[in-house]
Amino acid sequence: MAGYALSVFPCIFHTTTGYPCPACGTRRALLVLLNGNIYDSILINPYGLLLVLLTAIYLTGMTIDFIRKKNQFQSWLKRAERHLMNKYILASIILLTILNWIWNINKEL
Repeated sequence: MAGYALSVFPCIFHTTTGYPCPACGTRRALLVLLNGNIYDSILINPYGLLLVLLTAIYLTGMTIDFIRKKNQFQSWLKRAERHLMNKYILASIILLTILNWIWNINKEL
């Protein structure tokens, strides 16, 4: 994992405060994931894997909508967005982000 310390653009939050932000390491996690190392990618920052999965789902859904000339995926996205505004789901997302942030700080990222 130590061999992946590539930082082209430093994190502004980390540079200013000395502490990593919840997303610190996502770029490195993406690079490691694209090289086929899922385990190290998750250890660096699980946001990398999440970003790849969400991007793949989005591109697949939009492509299928385009091919079928329908808006089923776009309609599903709007419904999903309304569900994400549920206070319990939103609280869970915030809690997971805070836990990831604490993990980043403890890893001394």
